[in-house]
Amino acid sequence: MYGKSGGGPHAVAVAALLPTRISRVASLAGGGPNSGPGFDCTDGQAPLMREEILEARKGPEASREYYRRLIVKMGNPDEQQLYSWNDRRIMRSPAPLRENLVQQLGLSGSPYSEEDAYVDDVQSFVSPWGFEFGSIKVPVRFFHGLDDLMVPPCHSEWLQRQIPTAGLELFPNIGHNLSQLMPHVFAWLAGNEAKG
Repeated sequence: MYGKSGGGPHAVAVAALLPTRISRVASLAGGGPNSGPGFDCTDGQAPLMREEILEARKGPEASREYYRRLIVKMGNPDEQQLYSWNDRRIMRSPAPLRENLVQQLGLSGSPYSEEDAYVDDVQSFVSPWGFEFGSIKVPVRFFHGLDDLMVPPCHSEWLQRQIPTAGLELFPNIGHNLSQLMPHVFAWLAGNEAKG
């Protein structure tokens, strides 16, 4: 199985907690834990992402207020704060970033607030993961772009050092969007990779 970005930690959790259900796990531009020995997840993050985590550490209500402020801030975003040149090239965003964000947050007719899913997500990122990294026995591979501004490569580098069965591949000139690497990732997941 694989997880991308915020799904990366969930994929790693499956490797730890359901090892008999999977044969391999790939994490693509996935985040690391809130903190660990020699690691703080906000190191090297883009300012908006760093602010998101710092607010989340204060609790769900602080996260909710952050997302409400973010929608207003995104009226005239500087995409360079969030996306590398390659990410922006791949996105070829037909709508302004604010419209995309509002679309993602908009849950028309829902009993939940617009930001509930984001609050739940970010709260899971700053909570303990509930397992020891050293307990993972299935092969795990981290794939990360060196130009990732949202989740810096130090997240995958740190996790790879904690998990005895983990490998790491870093890609120059690639940011948070790893879509061009999917054939390579799927080959590794299927066990068809050219080299270990």
